[in-house]
Amino acid sequence: MGVNIPAPVLPIELHVLPDFTGRVVVHFEKGRAICDRRLHESEHVATLDGFLELARMAGYKVRNEK
Repeated sequence: MGVNIPAPVLPIELHVLPDFTGRVVVHFEKGRAICDRRLHESEHVATLDGFLELARMAGYKVRNEK
């Protein structure tokens, strides 16, 4: 049985009010938070594949024009 070592935690400061509730996107470089941005209710984050799947589910035709 080995020793259980906890994962390191990165302390960061977010540019939001103390009573903020919501989602934040954080950009890291070399283990340091260099930028953060609040997401508004109408904004979403997705991979390209996820976005294309949502478009198809909404009835859009997605084509590859290579």
